Amino acid sequence: MENETKRADRNKENAEIVDVPVILAEEPGKLELDEAGYFVIALQPEKMTILAKHYSYDKELLRIIEGRDAKSICRTIMEHGWASTLDHAAYLGQELTRAEIAMRNGFGYIQG
Repeated sequence: MENETKRADRNKENAEIVDVPVILAEEPGKLELDEAGYFVIALQPEKMTILAKHYSYDKELLRIIEGRDAKSICRTIMEHGWASTLDHAAYLGQELTRAEIAMRNGFGYIQG
């Protein structure tokens, strides 16, 4: 009886999935530059910290955000509006996560 209940629950879940549209992901297009500037991400493995250096397009260093994990750095950047586009925010989240993983596992990191 218990197995029949589990099977019925699984069928119900699958039926719900069938009723939603499946959208194929598109290849990313050219990234639009963020008018708020750009970031250079670097590691400080001896301190177990990540640096996100924020520059203007005139190559002026505006600020440095230092943190121990990608989430806190990304959240700080977004709360202050230092990344003003969704593309830029998604890119920063991805790169900061790569940097965090590299740092925690003792790997080198080069921003991509």
